[in-house]
Amino acid sequence: MLKSLLSEIVGVPQEPTEGPPSLRSFRHKCHVLVVFGGSADQRPEEQERLLTNQQVALETHGIALLRVAGGGVFSSLETIVDISADELRSELDGPSQEEFEAVLVNKAGKVTMRSKAPVSLPYVLDLIDRLA
Repeated sequence: MLKSLLSEIVGVPQEPTEGPPSLRSFRHKCHVLVVFGGSADQRPEEQERLLTNQQVALETHGIALLRVAGGGVFSSLETIVDISADELRSELDGPSQEEFEAVLVNKAGKVTMRSKAPVSLPYVLDLIDRLA
């Protein structure tokens, strides 16, 4: 904090941040599709249906899928990931635990898409191609 205050006073530009610290292990390796599964509606089930059996396609296109449900973060293989759900939700300005949202983070760690509606893999791939 002192370094940042000193930089601000002296006028030294701060280094750009590289996205959410929780996703640091994915940086420069793959895109990350984070799905916040809310409990208030049917959108998480619809999102699940759209991505069922898409693991190979996700891997082929360099996309990691993380599901945030309740207090846990799970990979597309339904294994728990060592990332705090609360920290990830905060870092990505995610929705409350009752709400649904899909967030795409690019390889550099920048949020490139937010959707309150479930997203299909073709939609995500098209978006990645357009932003490349």
